[in-house]
Amino acid sequence: MSRTILNTSKSRRLFLQQAGAAGLLTACSTGARPAVLNSSSSNGPSELEASSDLAPRVMPGAVDNRILVVVHLDGGNDGPSMIVPADDAAYYDQRPNLAVDSDEVIPLDDRLGLAPGLAPLAGRSLTTVEGVGPIGGDLSHFAMTRRWEQGDADGKNHLRTGFLGRLADALDDGSPLVGVATGGISPAMLSTHASTMSMTSPDQMWFLQDDWDAVAAYQRQLQMFGEGKASESLNQLYRLAQETRNVDDSEVDWESPMLSDGGELGRQLFMAAGFIEADVGIRIVQATLGGFDTHDNHQWQHADLMTKLGAAVGGFLDLADEKGFADRVLVATTSEFGRRVGENDGGLDHGSASTMLVAGPVEHQRLGEPTSLTELDADDNLQTTMGFDRYLASLAQEWLGVEAASVLPGNPEPIGLV
Repeated sequence: MSRTILNTSKSRRLFLQQAGAAGLLTACSTGARPAVLNSSSSNGPSELEASSDLAPRVMPGAVDNRILVVVHLDGGNDGPSMIVPADDAAYYDQRPNLAVDSDEVIPLDDRLGLAPGLAPLAGRSLTTVEGVGPIGGDLSHFAMTRRWEQGDADGKNHLRTGFLGRLADALDDGSPLVGVATGGISPAMLSTHASTMSMTSPDQMWFLQDDWDAVAAYQRQLQMFGEGKASESLNQLYRLAQETRNVDDSEVDWESPMLSDGGELGRQLFMAAGFIEADVGIRIVQATLGGFDTHDNHQWQHADLMTKLGAAVGGFLDLADEKGFADRVLVATTSEFGRRVGENDGGLDHGSASTMLVAGPVEHQRLGEPTSLTELDADDNLQTTMGFDRYLASLAQEWLGVEAASVLPGNPEPIGLV
């Protein structure tokens, strides 16, 4: 985590495009001028919005100020290694070397349990959603990631905005920042008019925050760079820098499990909590934990990832409790696909369906149809029993109050998440 927490006043929209000299942040709004800082709401709907055949809108009676935090498990997360079917003999038969030891599983109910690394989430209300996956597909990382980013479960639509960006468009109320991706440039955040931002690394916030003489001189030189929209955008950016406050290292508990055990994800979610606390209008957050393409060394690698996930999400929820926004924040995992059931010399190849985990103000429940570990598809993968668009539909409509049909093709039915 950088040495700072944003505490931004509600001023004008403030973003930095990666093409800017600092290369810190990327504005994800697609609907306006190709300026360094992109804030396009004043221009009205763009041709990109019209081309999508979707018109994001909030439903009557939607609960205000709810926040969705999506944690993307990049590489293809194996559902049974995260939410373990500990009572299923087929799981241990199929994975004689890679199964999670039943004695270490933390029970959720009489069938499923948490991986040991997720112990910080034990005792919280958790919803598991089983059998979630693409409808068809070639199990390519690139193709399946694109589908999730666009909310295109069958891959037949060619949307030019991202699912999270469309949520931001629906929820846009003119706030300085509606959506932020803390784990790198995210096509999922592409919007038409809402202010959304991608950050390539929390460490790079030094450019906005530090008061070294060299940094100040560099900023002054950039402000002299020409005229027009680029110069105007840079000036807006530096006004943001002046409105943020430095936080001394002593104010941050660097030894907390969230930061010491949660790794990069813990730092991303720590920053997200700072944005939320700063009250700049955040409604959508995407964080990313990579490393789930476990073709080999699955057992220790996945266990390590679960430790990071548990520490980061658990710490974030603890901060939400402490700061008073726990009732407004839902954390939901995504991943492009699951892993194959059978072992492959210490690892697991690309699979299809997986299990998603939702934490926050939800019922302690199981949703979706359990996937059989013996009745597999033609490629020996878990069968998809729920297209992932239905899962996304619930995050949109049932949590945020955004009509699912307005942000997802095909009018998918929500699953009863909340």
